Amino acid sequence: MAVERASLLLLVGGGLFEFATGILNIQIYYPWHFNFLRAHYYGAWVFLSAMTVHVLVKLPVIVSSYRQRGFIRPLRDDLAHTAPEPHDPDGLAPADPAEPTITRRGLLGLVGGASAGLLLLTVGQTVGGPLRRTALLAPRGRVFGDGPNDFQVNKTAAVAHIPASAVGPNWRLRVSGSRELELSREQLLAMPLQTHDLPIACVEGWSTTQRWTGVPLEQLAELVGAPRGAQVRVESIQARGAFRQVTLGHAQVSDRRSLLALRVNGAELSMDHGYPARIIVPALPGVHNTKWVKSLEFVAA
Repeated sequence: MAVERASLLLLVGGGLFEFATGILNIQIYYPWHFNFLRAHYYGAWVFLSAMTVHVLVKLPVIVSSYRQRGFIRPLRDDLAHTAPEPHDPDGLAPADPAEPTITRRGLLGLVGGASAGLLLLTVGQTVGGPLRRTALLAPRGRVFGDGPNDFQVNKTAAVAHIPASAVGPNWRLRVSGSRELELSREQLLAMPLQTHDLPIACVEGWSTTQRWTGVPLEQLAELVGAPRGAQVRVESIQARGAFRQVTLGHAQVSDRRSLLALRVNGAELSMDHGYPARIIVPALPGVHNTKWVKSLEFVAA
């Protein structure tokens, strides 16, 4: 009995922790002082372990129930003739149950209808376009730019506390390898640029593919005489946050599609999409495609 109750405590607690912290993460609100990603994984292990223990503890009851009633009755019979469970000594079913208030068919209809409603109210977040304004329950449903910049973002410039003065005409990109350079946006735009269709895949479940134009990271590495097989440390203007900097490996730097993006869909980046420059790398989680880049440091791997 103690093991069963402990497993239930961890099962319910783990589920509530995953749900509550997940919702707050979607809203980009972190009132705690621990690493969300690591804690979320630990919470998942607690939930799954507790569920496994609980199923094993209750396995004799499950087997006994199936033996008494048959492995499974035809689904249409269960839907049409809902009946209370027989009383059992463990108290899972009451001795004198009330009449059922909903059939299995009604339950399936209720859950299915609610799921369809949620789909209609959130699909605009992923599909975008005219459906964007219908995404009433999606935290990324609102418009984040005009025309070419109208697609999802995870964190706006306002939320990241990016001051307009930091990305104005005096902004310079510091690039270092065997030598160090400071480049203005005009100098970067004067370099040979490449354009590629690349996705942003957010860990929160949405993705979007846009056409990005910028300077290949490999070209910038050559410009500062980076060592062969170098990786790059990217740092953002954003002052705080777990993802204000990232290290990209040599394979990512040498991929010709990896860009320091300056434009999207033929237009200048908006502030919310990382103006004046951001990282776009194939097959990289969205949180690592650093926005508002202020420095690139190429170092030996």
